[in-house]
Amino acid sequence: MNHICENVHNCEKHEGVEADAVDILVIGGGVNGLAIAREAQVRGWSSAVVDAEDFGAGTSGASSRMVHGGIRYLENLEFHLVRESLKERERLLYTAPHLVKPFALLIPFYRHNKRHALTLRLGMILYDLLSFDKSTPLHKEFSKKQVEQAYPGLERKDLSGAALYYDAQAANTERLCIEQAIDIFGLGGSVHNHCRVTSLHSTETGVEITLRDTLSGRMITQHAGVVVNAAGPWVDLVLGLSPAVSPRLIGGTKGSHFTVGPFPGAPETGVHFEAASDGRAILILPLPGGNLLVGATDLFFDGDPGAAVMSDAEITYLINEVNQLIPEAHLTTADVLHSVSGVRPLPYTPKARSAAQVSRSHHLVPHPTAKNLFSITGGKLTTHRALGEMVISQLEKLARRPKAQNLIASPRTLVRRATSTRRLKLPGARCVDWPEFERLFLSSTSLPVSTARRLLGLYGVRATKVENLAKSNDEWARPLPGNPDSVSAEVIFAIRDEFALTLTDIVARRLLLSWNNDAGLDSITHVAELASAEFGWSDERTEHELNDYRTWIQLRRPAAYENLFTDPTA
Repeated sequence: MNHICENVHNCEKHEGVEADAVDILVIGGGVNGLAIAREAQVRGWSSAVVDAEDFGAGTSGASSRMVHGGIRYLENLEFHLVRESLKERERLLYTAPHLVKPFALLIPFYRHNKRHALTLRLGMILYDLLSFDKSTPLHKEFSKKQVEQAYPGLERKDLSGAALYYDAQAANTERLCIEQAIDIFGLGGSVHNHCRVTSLHSTETGVEITLRDTLSGRMITQHAGVVVNAAGPWVDLVLGLSPAVSPRLIGGTKGSHFTVGPFPGAPETGVHFEAASDGRAILILPLPGGNLLVGATDLFFDGDPGAAVMSDAEITYLINEVNQLIPEAHLTTADVLHSVSGVRPLPYTPKARSAAQVSRSHHLVPHPTAKNLFSITGGKLTTHRALGEMVISQLEKLARRPKAQNLIASPRTLVRRATSTRRLKLPGARCVDWPEFERLFLSSTSLPVSTARRLLGLYGVRATKVENLAKSNDEWARPLPGNPDSVSAEVIFAIRDEFALTLTDIVARRLLLSWNNDAGLDSITHVAELASAEFGWSDERTEHELNDYRTWIQLRRPAAYENLFTDPTA
C-alpha cells in the first residue's frame, strides 16, 4: 500500500509505540487546529496534529461555507474583529483562489427590520472603509425599483431599497482543512486523523500525551513541549483528560443549515436578510452546483457536539422565513435535500441573554495549573490563519520551547520556509498565476470540461495528479455512479495523497459527495470497492465501512436516505 500515513495507521498488533517528541502537539484537526500547526511549522517549530475523527469532520465542515468580513460584528462594536476578518478574507482569496471565490450578497431594507435602513447604509459604508485594501468591489445601493427589477422574487411590501456587497465563499470548506494537513506534512510536521487523546500529564519538560488509534486500537505515547487544545466544542472534554482541574471554557451554540434545489424566485446572488419573526440574520446562499444553502440558526447547546442534528423546529423556522421573503418559493419540509448542524466553540458566557451576544473573537487560554497546556476558545472559518499566527506568537512569549528532536530535518519539506503563513499559498494554489493555470488546464485536458472544472474546484493545481491517475488505469478513469463529473481516480488520490482512511473520509471530506442530492449514496458501494482494493480490506471491513457511512449521513437527514425506504423501486 502506497499511503503517506501508513507508518502511523496500520493493523499490525502492537502493545504500544513511542512517537517522536515534538515542540507542539495540537489536539483538533479542524480548520483552526490545522492553522496553528501550519504556522508552527513555518516558523520552525516541530508539530503534530491529532484528531479523534478526521480533518474537518466537526464544526469546520458544518459552516455556512462563507469567508466573510464579519459585517454582523459591527453591531457589537467588534471593529478589530471585522478588520481582522476582512484582511484574512483578502489573504484567502490570494492563497486559496481555487477554493475561495468572491461572492455577492444583497441586504434588502424592509420597514419591519429591527435595524433601520439608514443604520444598514452606514454599516455598509463603514464596512467598505474597514476593507480599504480589498480586491472585491465596493458596495452598491439599490432603490426599491432597482431591487424589484434585479430580484423580482423578493417580497415587495414594505421594501424600501437594498445594498449589494461582496464577501467570499468557500463552497468546499472541508478542502481548506485537507490542504492545510497536506501542507503541514510537506513542511515536515505530522498529521494523524482517527487518533483519540486518552490522557494528558504535565512533566518537567512539557506534556505527555497518550493516544489511541481508533482504527487499529494501537496505543501511542507522544511527548510535546507544548499542547494546544483546539478541539472546538470538545475543548472541555479534552481538558477533563488531565488530572489538573480546569474551569469551563466553552459555551457552544448550534448552527444549522439546509440545502434545497432551485425554486421560484430564488436569487442569483446570496441574500443576507433579517428574519421577520426575531430579527436574526439569515443567509440564502447559491452553491456552485445549483442548489441553495439556507441558514443558520444560533441556539445554545450543551449536548454531544458529534450528535448535533438539525431539528424539525429549526427547519420550519428557516422555511417560514424564506417563504416570507420570497412569497412564490412555497418551500416545504419535503423540499429539504440535506441538512448540516455544528456547534460553534464560543467562550462560556453565562450572562449572555442570547447566543448572538456571545463574542466570536478567538483566545488562547493557558491552563490555570497545568504547565504548557493551552486551549482555544472562539474562532471562525475566515480568521483561522490569523488565529494560528496569534497562538504561535503568544506561545513564543509564554512557553519555554524545548529543543526539537526533528526540527527542520525532514526530507518531506516541499516548500521553502517562510516567516509567516500570510502569503503562503495552499498546495492547490501553488502556481504563478491561478487564472492562467486554470485556462491552460481546461484547454489541454483530455477530460470532459465538466470533470476538469470539478477537479480544479476541489484540487486546484493538484488536479493534474488526479488526471494522471485516471490516465494510468481505465477503471480509474470511469466516473463514479450517480456522479458523471467525477472520476474514480479521485478515490485512489484521496487514499494515497490526502490521508483518507475510511469510506466516510473519502466520500464526505475528500470528494464531498455527501453534499450531492443523492447524499453520496449512489456511489458508496463503488467507492468502497475501490478503497477495499487499495487498502486490502476484508469483506467484513468493507461492509462495516458502508454501514458507518450510512449511520453518519443519517445525522444530516438527507432526503435521499429517506427515499431508500419509501421508494418501492429502490
